[in-house]
Amino acid sequence: MVHSTEKSQFSGKLEPNPYYIFKICLLGAGAVGKTCICRRLCLNTFDYDTKMTIGINFYSHDIPVLVKDKKENIRLSIWDFGGQDQFKRLFPYYINGANGIFMCFSVVNFQSLLNLEWWYEEIFKYTNPDIPRVVLGTKNDLIDSSSGEIKVNELIIEQFLNKHEEKDFFQTSSKEDINIVQSFLTLTKKMLEHSNLNINVHFEDKY
Repeated sequence: MVHSTEKSQFSGKLEPNPYYIFKICLLGAGAVGKTCICRRLCLNTFDYDTKMTIGINFYSHDIPVLVKDKKENIRLSIWDFGGQDQFKRLFPYYINGANGIFMCFSVVNFQSLLNLEWWYEEIFKYTNPDIPRVVLGTKNDLIDSSSGEIKVNELIIEQFLNKHEEKDFFQTSSKEDINIVQSFLTLTKKMLEHSNLNINVHFEDKY
């Protein structure tokens, strides 16, 4: 499912006793914008000069929900993994215990889409192949300024999604705050369903 473009924001405040805690990992090549996604969601900031992630960075974010009509929070423990080759040996440690995964590539870098094949192979080695996933095409704000040689064609993206049986795909922009919250909401709902925890959990209408 290719989702429409939307903007939305959550409060960055963390509550003391979350109802559930889910570990989310962001996978993809270096410089596709994984750190910017985390910072936009958790800090509501965008930095043009984001430094390369050395190993792993950690972020946390709470999503407000209703559980049996009582206000609760689901905490997302977000692991931002450096996509450069020198960090790949850490992958088994990084992915251990993950509840959900974002597969990230840049929509203006075709090679970054091809690089996701390596990450899929590693997922199947070290996690349940059915782990909830959402694919993100980052840097949507750069499409108009990109040359035709490096922009990722929509048909190629569709073929890639079909190949890996992926149902949820968002084009995102951390700079313009497009589809950041929506992508995390979608993955959270998938994690709840996968864990059979979704029966009594409801998201507020505005989300």
